[in-house]
Formats: sequence, C-alpha cells, structure tokens
Amino acid sequence: MSGSFVGFEGVVGDDWIDFNGHMNVNWYDRVFDDAESRLFEAFGIDEASVGRTRHGMFRIEKAIRYERELLRGDRIRVAGRIAAFDGRGVRHVHQLVNVATGVRAATATYASLHVDLSRRKVAAVADLQVLAALRALAAAHGAEDAFRTRS
Repeated sequence: MSGSFVGFEGVVGDDWIDFNGHMNVNWYDRVFDDAESRLFEAFGIDEASVGRTRHGMFRIEKAIRYERELLRGDRIRVAGRIAAFDGRGVRHVHQLVNVATGVRAATATYASLHVDLSRRKVAAVADLQVLAALRALAAAHGAEDAFRTRS
C-alpha cells in the first residue's frame, strides 16, 4: 500500500488462536481497530482532543475481507490509508500483512463521520490543525474528494 500509514505491528500470540488453529476473527477486529485509532491520532483526533473540542469520529461502516490464515507466532503489520475525505467523512482502508511472507491476510474498509458531540450531529472538521493534517494525509494517500457510503 504505497504511502500508507503503519497503524499496528505485532506477533500473533497463543491466546489469539482459536480451535481451528489460526488467529481468531476477534483479533483481526482488534488489530484493525487499533490501526484505525492510530490513523485518527495521526491527524489529531484522540481521547484528549475529543475531551477538549467535543468533536470526534463515529464509525458508520466496517467491512473485513479475510484472505489468508495467520498462525501462532506470525509477525503481522497493518498499514492503512485514507481513500476519501470530503471535510466531514473519511473512508479509510487497512491491509493486514504477514511480515515474513509479505502476503496480505485481510483488508478492512471503514467509513467514519466527524461529529460535534455537543449536538450529536455530523459536522465539518473545524479544527484547522486536524483539517490540515487530514488533507495532507489524504493527498499523500491519493484520496478522492468525494465521500460516499455503500448504501
């Protein structure tokens, strides 16, 4: 994923393995969610900023495609990129890769909206630092200007 942001690196642990002998789907969710949080932090939205500004991101859509098994001890990395940003909505895509083989194990696609938590309404990103960081990441990732949900 060219120009992507590394949001998670780790090793598949013993407690991540299910009765089929591979990484349980709950752990795919967890590493993708961690990567999503790191991406939000990269453009300035984290717990502290949400508390200070009362603006945050709501996930409205998530799709995971499982492509290959991951096994105990596999070294993994999640890289993500912003695929679209229109001032209020962000579509971001993440790939989970087996580091040793370079093979993609899964992809996750998210749609998130910027929300004014005081009003509980979707709002344009008003924080100029967050907006600049989001625009810079979106440009670096070759993002589209139009944000669309699947529905």
